[in-house]
Amino acid sequence: MSLFIVGLGPGGPEHRTAAAERAVREADVVVGYGPYVDQCADLLDAQEVVRGRMGEELERAREAVERARSARVALVSSGDAGVHGMAARTLAMAEGIEVTVVPGVTAALATAARLGAPLADDWATLSLSDLHLPLETVERRLTGLAMSGIALALYNPRSKTRTEPFDRALAILREHRAADTPVVVATDVAREGETLEHTTLATLDPTTVTMRSLVLVAGETAHWSGEWLVALRDLAPDARRAASLPAVAAATPAATPPAATPA
Repeated sequence: MSLFIVGLGPGGPEHRTAAAERAVREADVVVGYGPYVDQCADLLDAQEVVRGRMGEELERAREAVERARSARVALVSSGDAGVHGMAARTLAMAEGIEVTVVPGVTAALATAARLGAPLADDWATLSLSDLHLPLETVERRLTGLAMSGIALALYNPRSKTRTEPFDRALAILREHRAADTPVVVATDVAREGETLEHTTLATLDPTTVTMRSLVLVAGETAHWSGEWLVALRDLAPDARRAASLPAVAAATPAATPPAATPA
């Protein structure tokens, strides 16, 4: 039969694609972490539902692959399943199975849309989770990105018990970026109770960051234009020097950000 690895988007149905909805509606079996199954509950009818728990990602992948040998299966994930999601580990064990990966809107893109266009210039996404990767490796990658000056979207930043990775990440960013670099902590983006906290690297309070947060660190070409955070590629320092142009004050992240706002 077949397996569909489905990205459901960041929150409500307004951010789901038609292809994602069709894959879930037409499935015989829907497999997913409990909250992700709840995210597509309006699409469920006669499907068999297999709900998983946090930390059982490998088990869910195996379950989906085995069920797909005799049924049409939808393995659901929030955001995009290929961005720190279920797609990679599932595809690695899906030999001999017909698989379709259905893309979804990521938390980074949903957050950027709320803010304006902070990812219009180059950007990168990085998970701060050290559950499957040594923290030293995470730090090495973050150091290179921090030095690059591009915008960063930080996933899995901080939990109640796992605080060290974010504290160390914040120290690295403060070492290589200006203190007044705009930072936005987006929690439950595109979900009920969404909050967007506007701050800077210097004033960011780590206790406001949770595992439901995405931390967006502005790049060197970003600035506040009224209520919008925008990145203009031609305002990069190297581009200004190449064109023999004077520095553009608005291109630095020193402008005062708007106050934190709930959705």
